[in-house]
Amino acid sequence: MNDTSRPCSASITADFVLASGPEARAWLRAISGFQMLADEPDAPVLAVRGAVASQRVADGRHWLALADLIQGDLADGASHADSAQVLQRNWRGRFAQVVWNPRSGAMTAFTDHFGTLPLYWYRDGAHFAIASDLRLLLGAPGCQREPDLQAIYHYLNFAVVPAPLTICRQIRKLEPGTRMQWQHGALRCERYYLPDYPEDLRGNSEQLRSQLREHIIASVHAYRPAGKRDWGCFLSGGTDSSSIVSILRQQDPDAPVSTCSIGFAEAGYDEMAYARLAADACGATPHFDAVDRTRALQLLDTVLDAYDQPFGNASAIPTLACAQLGKRLGMRCMLAGDGGDEIFGGNQRYAKDKVMAAFYRLPGPLKSLARGITAKIAGGHVHLLNRIHSFTKRASLPNPDRFYSDDAFASDFYDTLLTDAFRAQVPRDASLALMRERFEQGEDAAPLHRIMRLDLAMAIAQNDLVKVNGACKYHDVGVRFPYLDRDLVDYTGRLPAQHKVRRLNKRDLFKRAMAGILPVAILKKPKQGFGLPVAVWLKDDAAMQAHVRSVLLDERTRARGWIRPEFVAELLDRHMAGGWDYSAQIWQLLVLELWLRRYMDVR
Repeated sequence: MNDTSRPCSASITADFVLASGPEARAWLRAISGFQMLADEPDAPVLAVRGAVASQRVADGRHWLALADLIQGDLADGASHADSAQVLQRNWRGRFAQVVWNPRSGAMTAFTDHFGTLPLYWYRDGAHFAIASDLRLLLGAPGCQREPDLQAIYHYLNFAVVPAPLTICRQIRKLEPGTRMQWQHGALRCERYYLPDYPEDLRGNSEQLRSQLREHIIASVHAYRPAGKRDWGCFLSGGTDSSSIVSILRQQDPDAPVSTCSIGFAEAGYDEMAYARLAADACGATPHFDAVDRTRALQLLDTVLDAYDQPFGNASAIPTLACAQLGKRLGMRCMLAGDGGDEIFGGNQRYAKDKVMAAFYRLPGPLKSLARGITAKIAGGHVHLLNRIHSFTKRASLPNPDRFYSDDAFASDFYDTLLTDAFRAQVPRDASLALMRERFEQGEDAAPLHRIMRLDLAMAIAQNDLVKVNGACKYHDVGVRFPYLDRDLVDYTGRLPAQHKVRRLNKRDLFKRAMAGILPVAILKKPKQGFGLPVAVWLKDDAAMQAHVRSVLLDERTRARGWIRPEFVAELLDRHMAGGWDYSAQIWQLLVLELWLRRYMDVR
C-alpha cells in the first residue's frame, strides 16, 4: 500500500484566547487551566489550553493554529496572510489559524473551507479578542452576556445560531471559508471560498461513474490517519459512513478498521442491523452501544458542556455517545461521513423539492384550490392530513422560501409563540432573509445545485459539523471528514445536476460508483438519519415529560419575557395528542433554556 496518511493532530481538541487591550493580561491570567504563551508588554496576549501549534516567524510575526491538514503547510498562513487565495489552492483538511504582529497589533484569522473549527471574536472599546470557544469570551472585559434576540430567533428556526451571529450580542463568529483582518480598530472579512457548480464535465455515464469512484476512493485514502490501532469510523449503516469504512478496509486488507455505532430500542430509529451488515460486508471490527431514555436525559447535561452555544439538534445525543465509545476504545481520531448527502444528492428533500417545484409551476387558481381543500381537512389529530396540507402550502412558494419552510418553527408560530416584547425587536422574516442571503451567494447554478450549496452553508457548516466537532472535542477525539475534502467537493460541482438526482432517484451516480464497494442492501436502504427517539419518549415517559414541563413552564423561564408559556403548554399537549410531531421544537426550547441558565445567567 502507498501510505500517504498523516497523523491526526491532537491540537484540534485544544483551546486558545488571543487578546489585546489594557485589561487583557489580567483577564487571561485569571482563566483557570490556561497557560500564557505570548505575554510581551504592549502586545497581544495569548493563553492556551492543550496542544496548540504556535510559532514565531522571521519578520517578528506570530501564528497559532488548531489544525489537521491533509495537504499544505501551516507556515504558509503566516507567509500569505494578506492573500487568502493560497489557502483555497494549497490547503486541505481542517484549520483555524491566527497570525498577528506584536508591534502593530494587526491580526489576520482564517477558517477552513467549511468552518469545521470555530473562531469567535469580540471587541469593546480598546479591547479585542479572538478565541476558539465562545464561552471563553463571556468573561472578557466589558462583555455583558446579553443574549442577541435575533440569534435566539434563528436558533428557534434552525436549532442552531448561524454565523456571524452568536448567542451573545457582543460576540461574533467567523464564517466558513473566510479571512478576517483587524488593524487599528478596523475590521474586514473576506469570503475566499464558496462551492461552485460549473457542470463542465462531459462523458458518458460509465466514464463519469468511473471518475467519481476514483475521486471518492482517493479522498478517503488521503484522510486515512497514520497507524493501525488508534483510529476508527462512525458507522450508522447509511451509505456515506458505510462507503468510507469499506474503502478503508479494501485499501489495506491486513489492517483492521474499527467502527462505532449507536442503537435504540425504538422501532424506526435503530440502524444497528444495517451497521452490522456494512461492518460484516467489508470485514470491519464493529463496536456497538445503545442510548435509552434514561441515558438520554443524563447526556442532556453533557450537551450543555460540549457545545459552546445552544445546540438544539437532538442527534447530538447519539453523536456524543458514539464519540464516547470511540474514546473508550482508545481512538484518537474518527472518520465521519458528513457532507455526502450534500455533494452526491442524497437528501430526501432534494427529491421532494422536485415534486414541489412541479406543483409550483401549476396555474395559480389550481394551486389555490388545492390549498383550500387541504386546509379544510387539516388541523385535527390525523398526522397524514396535516402533512398533505403542509405540502401544498410549502409547494406554493419559490425557493429558497419553500426550502426554508422545513426549518421555520418560530416563523410559523410567530404570533403565538413569541411575546409582544420579543416581536417588537425581531421581524417575522428575519430568518427567511438570512436564507435568501445565503441562497444568493456564489455563482449562478442549476436549481438543485443552489439548494445543495445552501445545505452546505447551513445544514453542514452551521449544524452537522458543529454537532460532530463538539462531540469529538468533548471526548478528546480528533475527527476527519473525507467527503468535505475541498478537491472532492469541487469535482462533484463539475458533475451535471442530473447525476445527483435523476427523476426522484437520489445519489444516482454515487450509487453506481459504489457498486462492488457497498452491499446492495445498503445502497437500497431508505434514508433514515442519525436521530433520537425524543418523539416517542415525550409521549411515553412520564419522567421526561415532567422534566420538560418543570423547565419550560417555571418562573425562571417565564421571566425572560420571550416565549409565551401558554403556547408551550399547548405545544406539549398537541404532541401528546399525536396530530403533529413537535418533539424537535420542544427539545430546542429545553436546550436553549438550560444553556442560558448555565452560561449566560452567570455574572
